Amino acid sequence: MSKKYKKIMPFEDNTKVLLQFGQLPLSVMEFTNDSKWSCAYFEQDKEEQRRSDDSKYLAGLGMSEFSSAVCEFIVKYWTMKGATIVDPFAGRATRAVISNKLERKYFGYEISPHTYNRSILHFAKIGVQPTLFLEDGCEMLKTKNESAHACITCPPYWNLEEYESVDNQLSDVKDYSSFLCKISQCIERTYEILKPGGFVCWVVGDWRDSGGYRMFTNDVINRFRGRGFIPHDTVILRNNSPFAAFQAYKCACKRITSKIHETIVVFRKEGELDLTGLIKDTIKENKFFS
Repeated sequence: MSKKYKKIMPFEDNTKVLLQFGQLPLSVMEFTNDSKWSCAYFEQDKEEQRRSDDSKYLAGLGMSEFSSAVCEFIVKYWTMKGATIVDPFAGRATRAVISNKLERKYFGYEISPHTYNRSILHFAKIGVQPTLFLEDGCEMLKTKNESAHACITCPPYWNLEEYESVDNQLSDVKDYSSFLCKISQCIERTYEILKPGGFVCWVVGDWRDSGGYRMFTNDVINRFRGRGFIPHDTVILRNNSPFAAFQAYKCACKRITSKIHETIVVFRKEGELDLTGLIKDTIKENKFFS
């Protein structure tokens, strides 16, 4: 290595980046889930199906699940062992399990009692101990100010998927504008709980519905910038969408495209990140694929 650069977080100088992180840090990535992370998922049940068993297309389709490979890369690339990760939209346990097994301190918020209870049972079953709160992740009331090294999440895409109906459930919000107000509330609180120099890594995407084209990625970016977060990076994630093949004719008729990507938007809070007590990952633990 001919030139030294100032490191935000330490890693090995004399080992290739690919070997340390399992992926080259590129602006466009495609991940394949590793079977070693099968423990990060729990089985779908009937209450969580998006399509009925007798549906003409994609019968029995369940709720979307966060990619274990994407999660592993984000956790290892933007945090270190011992780091405190807060997840305002914990969902179906994937980020909680992987963060915990990678020796990070995970604190998640889940507003759905059904999903919360299933997650707690799953944690006990596989022997992990992340912390999960049955509370509103837009408020994050159980998290102290300037206590988190990173906020890692994938927020709901409004009512694209309908979740258990409870107070403050984002899929119950009446319109997109009100939904964005809740997202802004979460971003405001995220700024408060992050340590100076802390990272925000949100996986977000756009979609179309009866109201038109929802440029959610752009809306999220503008809200982070408006709150004073520093833009740090973006990564395009290519997804294998189950809907793409069925939408080709409709898309061609309307001269639109079927969305098969999401974006990791990365921001930082102003300041120098305190790495006291944190430990870098060792190379043998950075094997993403078997």
